[in-house]
Amino acid sequence: MFYICCESNNSRLVKQGKKNKIALVGYTLADGGLERAFASLSEVLSDSDFEVHVIILENKVAYTYYGTLVNLGMYSKFQKYFKLKKYLHKYQFDYIIDFRYRINPWMELVFLYYIYSGFKIIYTIHSSKFEDYFTSKRWVAEQIFRKVHTIVSVSVEMNDKIRKQYNFEKGVVIPNSISLNKVDFEKTDPNIQFKYCIAIGRLVAMKQFDKLIETYCNSDLPRNEIHLVILGDREESERLRIQIHASSHSNYIHLLGFKENILLYCKEAMFLILTSQYEGFGMVILEALSVGTPAISFDCENGPSEMIVDESNGLLVENQNFEALKAAMNRMVNETSLHTTCKNNAKASIAKFSSKNICKKWIELLNNKTN
Repeated sequence: MFYICCESNNSRLVKQGKKNKIALVGYTLADGGLERAFASLSEVLSDSDFEVHVIILENKVAYTYYGTLVNLGMYSKFQKYFKLKKYLHKYQFDYIIDFRYRINPWMELVFLYYIYSGFKIIYTIHSSKFEDYFTSKRWVAEQIFRKVHTIVSVSVEMNDKIRKQYNFEKGVVIPNSISLNKVDFEKTDPNIQFKYCIAIGRLVAMKQFDKLIETYCNSDLPRNEIHLVILGDREESERLRIQIHASSHSNYIHLLGFKENILLYCKEAMFLILTSQYEGFGMVILEALSVGTPAISFDCENGPSEMIVDESNGLLVENQNFEALKAAMNRMVNETSLHTTCKNNAKASIAKFSSKNICKKWIELLNNKTN
């Protein structure tokens, strides 16, 4: 066989008579919020009346997926794309839902006119940095808009921006979803025996963990023995370790690397902090709120303002204002009534993002035969 094809330990066998066969295509099932959304959609669709094939182009699997896994990551670049086309045509999928970054303009033309030719394509957009999804070439972006069935954005603001910037009117807004059904909250990290706030994400420059560490050290949190826990991995890891070691509060800052079950760490945290330069949706905000943990975030584009209601389930901070961020962190620790209110409101505030509600939106899109 030219691919590795298997059922998830948590997946269901494909039911007879399913309405549509769906191919979810992405790079990995590991690392960040985009990939967690990728895995989450496989659950949402598998729990509904769809036959789901999860196709990855790099050999990295950490998150639980649902349906049939097709791992093309052990093949060379050219082999994997040839095998992808062959697999898609073998199973004649009703829809392809694409989670890839789409940076290389020439490769995108190959996808549009060769690999995906003849299929209904749905491209998902998870960041306001559009050159990562439509390439930096506007003429290639126009080819994408001409060929795809629709574009699914994870926030209203992002969809509006696509419509204005590219004159594309067929966009649909379907936020990421959250499901707690399969999370074992009995598990804990025995090494964490202290109060803490948490930050989660790929350790890359745009997430600004270096500035978060600096802000934390200048805040009231260390004095109140509130630690900072950071989950994530990538190229900034070693630089951040050096920064933490050189800081005056190194014993209070913990860089724990990648963790598959971030909800377990979110649940025990006092609050989550997001300091990105920009976001697509901010999956970690949704995940924190879903387990009753308030969130503090810059009001960056796009997404945070669609989840955080200021002083109700968290705090929205003026975008890129780190002094204001420090003040918000201090408030969440020093103002007990504020923290209690935000914590009590957190879970109910994101009901619209439940897997049940998001599933309805996907079913409506995928079962609309008139499109």
